Amino acid sequence: MIPEEIARRERLKLIRDAGIDPYPADSGRTHLIHEVLLKFDDLETSADPVTIAGRMRSKRKHGGVTFITLEDASGRMQVVLHRDSIGAEEYQAFHDRSDVGDFFDFTGPVFKTQKGEQSINTVSYKILTKSLLPLPEKWHGLTDTEKRYRKRYLDFIANPEAIVFAKARANMVRAIRTFLEDEGFMEVETPILQPIPGGANAKPFVTHHNSLHADFYLRIAPELYLKRLLVGGFEKVFEFARCFRNEGISPQHNPEFTQVETYWAYATIEQLTDHLERMFVTALKAVTGGNKLMIDGKEFTINIPLPRHTFHDVVQKESGIDLDNFTDEASLRTEISNRNINTKDVVGYGDLIDHLYKKLVRPKLIEPQFVIDYPSAMKPLAKRREGGQYSASSQLLINGSEVLNSFNELNDPLEQEERFQEQDALRERGSDEAQHADYDYVTALKHGMPPAAGYGIGIDRLAMLLAGVQNLKEVILFPTLKPVEDEETNDDSE
Repeated sequence: MIPEEIARRERLKLIRDAGIDPYPADSGRTHLIHEVLLKFDDLETSADPVTIAGRMRSKRKHGGVTFITLEDASGRMQVVLHRDSIGAEEYQAFHDRSDVGDFFDFTGPVFKTQKGEQSINTVSYKILTKSLLPLPEKWHGLTDTEKRYRKRYLDFIANPEAIVFAKARANMVRAIRTFLEDEGFMEVETPILQPIPGGANAKPFVTHHNSLHADFYLRIAPELYLKRLLVGGFEKVFEFARCFRNEGISPQHNPEFTQVETYWAYATIEQLTDHLERMFVTALKAVTGGNKLMIDGKEFTINIPLPRHTFHDVVQKESGIDLDNFTDEASLRTEISNRNINTKDVVGYGDLIDHLYKKLVRPKLIEPQFVIDYPSAMKPLAKRREGGQYSASSQLLINGSEVLNSFNELNDPLEQEERFQEQDALRERGSDEAQHADYDYVTALKHGMPPAAGYGIGIDRLAMLLAGVQNLKEVILFPTLKPVEDEETNDDSE
């Protein structure tokens, strides 16, 4: 226990010895701070007392007057304690028992100080929560960002920008949900615990259900369940899905993440791409208020319609490789290796194309654009274009990053079964991320699924992009981190 906590516990004892509950269940708050400031002139004229509540961020004593900064979720306001107003004994008791970081409510009329500061003239106060550890006032100077993420509650207390990012994400999610509902989509929920992890190429987390004596997987995507709904007669559905992928952690990846997946019966990929453009500008406006996006110090203006280029053309332009001339795994591997790109741990034709794309092509796609018609080998759940080598698919890219992913859904059950068998073969060859075959889904398709288009959007990554930050952890309230031994104290406290 650090000395500061010992001193605060002594002050806690003083409160209890005085017969006061330091952790009462109720508050007398009548106004948020923002409301008081907004209605200040009327409240000053009426002289009616108000009660605000929040955390004490500072206190400055000048003789018989103490100036306090109180903070709630809506803002900050100055509170003034006059010894002559509340009595010398109560005034001294406040200083003997209180610490910066404590929660109080203060009651009194509003007034302006000689310097013109909008304030509350306290006639009474009440302790709401006694804090036993000090606030990290020096948090702004920290260079160890991991401490910010591990003690996120302190980051939010000391770093207003962290709260701005959280609110930006919330505004974005609300805007996307409203947009989808306005366009006639229905929000649904599908299982997180799944007997077969399907809908994406990713390594899953596995868990065990004791009563059923069966292993289950945390879902890597909701896709196959959402498309079962299309079989069942739903036509426009979406889900904000919590997903889990047992992969590495980086500024662009978190093993626990949120994505919105949407499926639209009878829509073409072209219709869906138009829809995605509208959704993107809606989300952007919810975060930034306009159509401009700042990434890595570069400003992008999003004007729709955005350019659309085929996957074949961008790969040929940026790498010099014509995929039409390399339609099998062996020849493509040789061509990529000739360009000094290591392909040792890459298994399968589709993964080879993806490896080439991520190494040589995608980092060069800076301007906002849609890349369309990805190779079918990369999209095992997407409908093929005529000829079969390419799929009816599209992705929005900005500054070399994938933002939105969509395609026409494969609804041929026999072809889907073949593709699952191909994925099984890749897993037998050692691929951790090849898809698991879900033959119940194939059975569902055999009952008939209408032609449809769908997409998945990583909410965390989109929020990061729109907020103009470089690390996914900035827009996740509690990111996944390597476990460490719990620390009882805060080394960065004042």
